[in-house]
Amino acid sequence: MNIAIIPTTGGADPYQGMELAAELGVQGVHISAYGGALDLENKSSPERKKVLQRIRKLGLQVSALIGWGGNVDLGESEGLDENIAWAKRLNETAADLSEGLWMAHVGVMPQDPGDEKWKRFEDALGEISSHGESLGATLAVETGPEPPRILLEMLRSVGSPALGVNFDPANLLLWPPHVFSKRDLPFDIEEALREFDPVEGLRLLLPHVAHVHAKDSVLRQDGSAEEVPLGTGMTHWPQLYHLFQQHGYKGFYAIERECGEDAMADVREAVAYLRELERAEGGRDGGHA
Repeated sequence: MNIAIIPTTGGADPYQGMELAAELGVQGVHISAYGGALDLENKSSPERKKVLQRIRKLGLQVSALIGWGGNVDLGESEGLDENIAWAKRLNETAADLSEGLWMAHVGVMPQDPGDEKWKRFEDALGEISSHGESLGATLAVETGPEPPRILLEMLRSVGSPALGVNFDPANLLLWPPHVFSKRDLPFDIEEALREFDPVEGLRLLLPHVAHVHAKDSVLRQDGSAEEVPLGTGMTHWPQLYHLFQQHGYKGFYAIERECGEDAMADVREAVAYLRELERAEGGRDGGHA
């Protein structure tokens, strides 16, 4: 199993966090493409390669770069050209550091392919992925803001090998309250779980998954939702991991912990949890042999 951590979890210095990753014996780090102490987007290619060399000296890889976290919506016309240009710079940054892979929230896709926003998404993602193909870069769109079936339809519409999925099962439970509110509808947990169920969502998106966020969450009847430590929520990680293994997924499981009193302690626990899932899955396979 390829496990990565975000070295800046809980506000840690990125290089200290990388040393912790090496101490934990994980295989990779999941680092921001822009801003922060590393500010990779604004470094030259030789400078970025020096950062990568430092990471590799610790025996680590970059699982994927972290791109937009909700500050960009490719369905909006305002700022669209600038955001496409930004995405191309992130393609170039990723090509230097993470074998071309970066992930991002790209906005909230409309339910109706006839919506004018759909065409904006389709065209923008098409241009970004076409540029990515020329560099060997891939944008992995993060799950959450729309039902998995909608994201799948967009991936098929664009039809590029340089466009994939960053599968974050926790987001599929964190987003429905916002979606229902935006639709001006009362929250219905049964409908939310039908549309956003993490296990069924993974079944749909598996062929397109390029990177995974190991994250967990709960969704309640009253429409409240929150992130929780890995393995303690409602995303059914044992089932998810079994599906990944059945499909032959070889990419990274990057632990993301965005809250909690001691987020980095939760990361340590998450590493242990993922290793236990791997052992359990190995035992299950052995039992079938």
